[in-house]
Amino acid sequence: MTKKIPLLILGAGIAGMGAAWKAKTTGIEFKIIDISDHAGGMMQTEYVQGHTLDQGPNSCVQSPTYLNFLKYLGISNQVVKASAQGKKRYIFQKNGVKSVSAFKDILLGNWISTGGKLRLLIEPFRKKGTANDETVYDFLKRRIGKEAVKLLVDPVLGGIYAGDIKKLSALTVLHSMKIGEQRYGSLFRTLLNNRSASRVITNIQGGFSTINYAFEAKFKDECLLGHRVECITPLTSGFEVVVNGTRFLCDRIVSTLPTHVLAEIISSSSLKSHLNKLSYAPLCASSYSLDKDHSAISGFGILIPSTLKKTIKGILFASDIFPGRAKDGERNMTVFHSTPQNEDSINSELEEILGTQQTYLLAQKTWLNAIPQFEIGFQDWKQHLYKTIPEGMFLAGNYLGKVGVSDVLESGYNLRL
Repeated sequence: MTKKIPLLILGAGIAGMGAAWKAKTTGIEFKIIDISDHAGGMMQTEYVQGHTLDQGPNSCVQSPTYLNFLKYLGISNQVVKASAQGKKRYIFQKNGVKSVSAFKDILLGNWISTGGKLRLLIEPFRKKGTANDETVYDFLKRRIGKEAVKLLVDPVLGGIYAGDIKKLSALTVLHSMKIGEQRYGSLFRTLLNNRSASRVITNIQGGFSTINYAFEAKFKDECLLGHRVECITPLTSGFEVVVNGTRFLCDRIVSTLPTHVLAEIISSSSLKSHLNKLSYAPLCASSYSLDKDHSAISGFGILIPSTLKKTIKGILFASDIFPGRAKDGERNMTVFHSTPQNEDSINSELEEILGTQQTYLLAQKTWLNAIPQFEIGFQDWKQHLYKTIPEGMFLAGNYLGKVGVSDVLESGYNLRL
């Protein structure tokens, strides 16, 4: 059987949703295909024993495009903003959990040496480097000193990208800082000259799966869920795409598939080889309940420097940030680690970090290919990718340089279809 359609969107995660929204509002006939029975990709929510648990993204920095999308879906009234507790941030050091909610916490903290603080303070007077790309570690060590990078930057960026800052590209991961150094001469002056409105961190009632359900309802005529894309073959004009044994002929394709998945189904050997050069970091999210009345730390979460060699990379106090997500009398938190671990091992580290308390594992989700690694050479890889893809193919997704929910949505919505 052969079907003809102007546009196929591959992948119904948040990037695919953005592309579908653009196509629908501009009057383009299309189908959106996903191997899962549900839209959302990594945006998945579980409901366990009275707890609401996001197992992929846990929050979203609000943007006008994101809010307009929720309005289009009819769920803008269900946005939940982070509570005041969400402003409290912590880092675990050798001498315990330390607050890093404000710059004064760093200057007054006993976890960084006087020399390390002075090195941080003289950053505006350091000579600027070249515009060439360098690792995040090399860039920031040059700007703020090795100690601050090891104790502060490593856990923060490690928590976002689940990667090694000695490999990550500064020009990609810290683009505005890298460019700002060349323009203003320092990071502090860059921050002063690029001040913007405070970031508004949000989620949505019922977790991110609420978006998935609303999308499926709004786009029910366009969704082909539970369908596997088997092969993509560029033609002289357009593409042949085999889906669950059915042959589709289309003029254009939007691929939001992870690079390793697209590589499996694209017929071009050169494109296949290039896509496979990008690596992904694994991530495991374990959700725990704990007693609400316990004196444990509360706030946004706790990050752990890689130098401490812990299994746990970070802890997010989900129900502190977004109240109403835990069973009465309890809290819940998400513990992030790179690979599945024995529960006793995680509990031992939780006791060391949070103190003695009773925790209970509610759910666990492992993402083998969670976060793309933007290592040195990524910008060249990306440029070559755009030169290699066939005419009529468009790309969107978190592997293009930004991993936030709003950014990935916009990577699909901003395509010129």
